[in-house]
Amino acid sequence: MKKNVLKLNIVAALFLQVVTMISGFIIPKITLSYFGSSVNGLVSSINQFLNYITLLEGGVGSVIMSILYRPLYEKDQKRVSKIINTTSKFFRVIGTIYIGYVVLLSIIYPKYIASDFSKEFIITLIWVLACNTFFQYFLSITYRLLLNADKKVAFVSFVQAFAVILNIICVVVFTIKFRNIVITKAISAAVFLIQPILYRIYVKKEYKIDSEDGIDEFTQSHRWDGLGINTAYFIHSNTDIIILTIFTSLTDVSIYAIYLLIVNALKNLIGSISTALTPSFGSVLASGNSKQANEFFDAYELIVCLITTICFTCGMILVTPFVDVYTMNIHDANYHQVLFGILLMISEMIYCYRDPYVSASYAAGHIKQVSKYAYVEAGINIVLSVILVRRFGLIGVAIGTCISMAYRMLMQVNYLKSNILNRPWHIFAKLLLINIISAVISTAVSFKFIDLHVLNYFQWLIVAVKVFLIVVSSEILLLFLFDRKDLSLLLDKLREKEKNK
Repeated sequence: MKKNVLKLNIVAALFLQVVTMISGFIIPKITLSYFGSSVNGLVSSINQFLNYITLLEGGVGSVIMSILYRPLYEKDQKRVSKIINTTSKFFRVIGTIYIGYVVLLSIIYPKYIASDFSKEFIITLIWVLACNTFFQYFLSITYRLLLNADKKVAFVSFVQAFAVILNIICVVVFTIKFRNIVITKAISAAVFLIQPILYRIYVKKEYKIDSEDGIDEFTQSHRWDGLGINTAYFIHSNTDIIILTIFTSLTDVSIYAIYLLIVNALKNLIGSISTALTPSFGSVLASGNSKQANEFFDAYELIVCLITTICFTCGMILVTPFVDVYTMNIHDANYHQVLFGILLMISEMIYCYRDPYVSASYAAGHIKQVSKYAYVEAGINIVLSVILVRRFGLIGVAIGTCISMAYRMLMQVNYLKSNILNRPWHIFAKLLLINIISAVISTAVSFKFIDLHVLNYFQWLIVAVKVFLIVVSSEILLLFLFDRKDLSLLLDKLREKEKNK
């Protein structure tokens, strides 16, 4: 039963990411085609400024998840109820502060951001996008955390996927009908109200959440423990676009946003694996079985590293040809940025390599202890990006992100070794080195022997198949030569899967 639940969670999470990936390609394309690069850049810029308010959330989601694992494992309904009451109270306060922040942003943003749009248009768009963020984030997050912690990832993922699919349909229809970005985004906001409504109905039916149970003092006192983690994640996700908005132009923001949607599609695809696996890993840690926890993490680490290498190596090679086709009829900006695309892919590859180690710290409840690494990462990212953007533009912010990601990855690996699973450094180092060599060889071979100049999606798909075969062959060959133990583990997992069919 547990394996079936885990498989269903993984499938559902992957399905959500595929749907989100499709949405990520369609909606910006519609925006670019009907409204232009400046509007696309404006929307991306406003969304990043709106996301600043999530700093107040302080990483509470990760904290709540780690606190919920044990009472859910022990079926302590009263404690679960108190934790949810505490969380709901916290997010009501944040929601109120958010509204005040939007008022402030509406006053400041139109005055200091250079654009050809009217002040009234910008303010209206800010409020519409703010509603979208509010509905998706503040109204649904408490119940979503409970369901994910209780390994109900499949339900959460299918609800989100349904909302995303409906949103794609509405965006296409209403954009073509009204040709008005404000109306399109307003419809999107209404669509995403579906999520909190369905989560609330499900939780009320399946859990005994009693508001009279009061609050959980432990949760109350530890809710800010994830501030450093959340700050680093926010800066990782938003700093580059904010810095580009201030120091360059909305056209550069649009270029960055187009490459970012492809990078995020790959990152979220890999992140969905962690979303599905982390609750199960948290339950194993809660049971106190260290041997089982290490075995679970071995498989977790191997799967994430292999998929990350394959996806992002293909991404480094194929991202610019894809963007060339995607923006073929857009002539108001230069979207052909090969080096920038490679550097952005490398930074997110590093982010995904470290994901199992970060998730292990979350699941073990060591969020406060590792937040110092997050603060340093955030500082490195900001300082280097600001320094380098003046001289190198898009490439400068990508370099800053790469270096900060690498620092955090090494610190998280070391912390896991010393404080949670006592894993030797060489396990990570060997696997990482093999994957780096594989990525370098695959990239060099592909650029040398494959014509990456494509004129349509069909040609791009043919090239993508060739690149994929080169990358996978390189990865398997290097594992066979230098790490047969991990290759055997991977093959055993595949054979086990075939037997279960």
